[in-house]
Amino acid sequence: MRKIWRTHPYLLGGFALAVLVTVFFATRFVVQTVYWSNPENQNQQVQPWMTVGYVARSWHLDVHEIDALAGLPRPDGHPLTLIEIARVRGVPVAEVVKQVEDAVALLVARRALQ
Repeated sequence: MRKIWRTHPYLLGGFALAVLVTVFFATRFVVQTVYWSNPENQNQQVQPWMTVGYVARSWHLDVHEIDALAGLPRPDGHPLTLIEIARVRGVPVAEVVKQVEDAVALLVARRALQ
Protein backbone atom coordinates (compact mmCIF):
# COMPACT_ATOMS: atom_id res chain seq x y z
CA MET A 1 0.00 0.00 0.00
CA ARG A 2 2.87 2.37 0.78
CA LYS A 3 4.40 1.66 -2.60
CA ILE A 4 1.15 2.60 -4.32
CA TRP A 5 0.92 5.77 -2.22
CA ARG A 6 4.49 6.74 -3.17
CA THR A 7 4.09 6.00 -6.88
CA HIS A 8 0.48 7.21 -7.42
CA PRO A 9 -0.52 9.62 -4.63
CA TYR A 10 -3.08 11.52 -6.70
CA LEU A 11 -4.70 8.37 -8.01
CA LEU A 12 -4.99 6.88 -4.53
CA GLY A 13 -6.25 10.19 -3.12
CA GLY A 14 -8.86 10.42 -5.86
CA PHE A 15 -9.95 6.86 -5.17
CA ALA A 16 -10.24 7.56 -1.44
CA LEU A 17 -12.31 10.67 -2.18
CA ALA A 18 -14.57 8.67 -4.50
CA VAL A 19 -15.09 6.04 -1.80
CA LEU A 20 -15.96 8.72 0.79
CA VAL A 21 -18.46 10.40 -1.54
CA THR A 22 -20.03 7.04 -2.36
CA VAL A 23 -20.36 6.14 1.32
CA PHE A 24 -21.89 9.56 2.07
CA PHE A 25 -24.57 9.28 -0.62
CA ALA A 26 -25.28 5.61 0.12
CA THR A 27 -25.78 6.43 3.80
CA ARG A 28 -28.01 9.37 2.93
CA PHE A 29 -30.08 7.17 0.60
CA VAL A 30 -30.54 4.47 3.24
CA VAL A 31 -31.50 6.97 5.96
CA GLN A 32 -34.08 8.68 3.74
CA THR A 33 -35.49 5.38 2.56
CA VAL A 34 -35.92 4.13 6.11
CA TYR A 35 -37.39 7.45 7.32
CA TRP A 36 -39.95 7.88 4.54
CA SER A 37 -40.98 4.21 4.50
CA ASN A 38 -42.21 4.57 8.09
CA PRO A 39 -46.03 4.94 7.96
CA GLU A 40 -45.92 7.50 10.78
CA ASN A 41 -44.15 9.92 8.43
CA GLN A 42 -46.86 9.71 5.76
CA ASN A 43 -49.73 12.21 5.55
CA GLN A 44 -48.61 14.16 8.60
CA GLN A 45 -50.65 17.06 9.89
CA VAL A 46 -49.09 20.34 8.78
CA GLN A 47 -46.94 21.86 11.54
CA PRO A 48 -45.23 25.27 11.67
CA TRP A 49 -41.72 23.73 11.83
CA MET A 50 -42.19 21.98 8.47
CA THR A 51 -41.01 23.23 5.11
CA VAL A 52 -43.32 23.07 2.13
CA GLY A 53 -41.05 20.40 0.68
CA TYR A 54 -41.47 18.25 3.80
CA VAL A 55 -45.25 18.58 3.58
CA ALA A 56 -45.18 17.71 -0.12
CA ARG A 57 -43.06 14.63 0.47
CA SER A 58 -45.23 13.47 3.37
CA TRP A 59 -48.38 13.72 1.24
CA HIS A 60 -46.74 12.59 -2.04
CA LEU A 61 -47.56 15.89 -3.73
CA ASP A 62 -45.65 18.34 -5.92
CA VAL A 63 -44.04 21.10 -3.88
CA HIS A 64 -44.53 23.66 -6.66
CA GLU A 65 -48.27 22.99 -6.80
CA ILE A 66 -48.56 23.53 -3.04
CA ASP A 67 -46.58 26.78 -3.34
CA ALA A 68 -48.80 28.00 -6.16
CA LEU A 69 -52.12 27.11 -4.51
CA ALA A 70 -51.10 28.49 -1.12
CA GLY A 71 -49.66 31.65 -2.64
CA LEU A 72 -46.22 31.00 -1.17
CA PRO A 73 -42.98 32.26 -2.65
CA ARG A 74 -40.69 29.75 -4.32
CA PRO A 75 -37.60 29.35 -2.16
CA ASP A 76 -34.39 31.13 -3.10
CA GLY A 77 -31.53 29.23 -1.55
CA HIS A 78 -32.54 27.04 1.36
CA PRO A 79 -36.24 26.29 1.91
CA LEU A 80 -38.03 28.24 4.64
CA THR A 81 -40.16 26.71 7.36
CA LEU A 82 -43.77 27.85 7.63
CA ILE A 83 -42.78 29.89 10.71
CA GLU A 84 -40.11 31.70 8.69
CA ILE A 85 -42.53 32.31 5.82
CA ALA A 86 -45.07 33.81 8.25
CA ARG A 87 -42.37 35.99 9.81
CA VAL A 88 -41.25 37.28 6.39
CA ARG A 89 -44.86 38.01 5.39
CA GLY A 90 -45.70 39.58 8.74
CA VAL A 91 -48.74 37.36 9.29
CA PRO A 92 -49.62 34.81 11.99
CA VAL A 93 -48.16 31.37 11.40
CA ALA A 94 -51.65 29.88 11.73
CA GLU A 95 -52.64 31.71 8.54
CA VAL A 96 -49.76 30.19 6.56
CA VAL A 97 -50.44 26.73 8.01
CA LYS A 98 -54.12 27.08 7.00
CA GLN A 99 -53.15 28.08 3.44
CA VAL A 100 -50.89 25.03 3.13
CA GLU A 101 -53.53 22.73 4.63
CA ASP A 102 -56.11 24.04 2.15
CA ALA A 103 -53.70 23.52 -0.75
CA VAL A 104 -52.94 19.97 0.41
CA ALA A 105 -56.65 19.17 0.78
CA LEU A 106 -57.37 20.47 -2.73
CA LEU A 107 -54.52 18.50 -4.29
CA VAL A 108 -55.50 15.31 -2.45
CA ALA A 109 -59.10 15.74 -3.64
CA ARG A 110 -57.89 16.28 -7.23
CA ARG A 111 -55.76 13.14 -7.00
CA ALA A 112 -58.73 11.14 -5.72
CA LEU A 113 -60.81 12.20 -8.74
CA GLN A 114 -58.20 11.05 -11.24
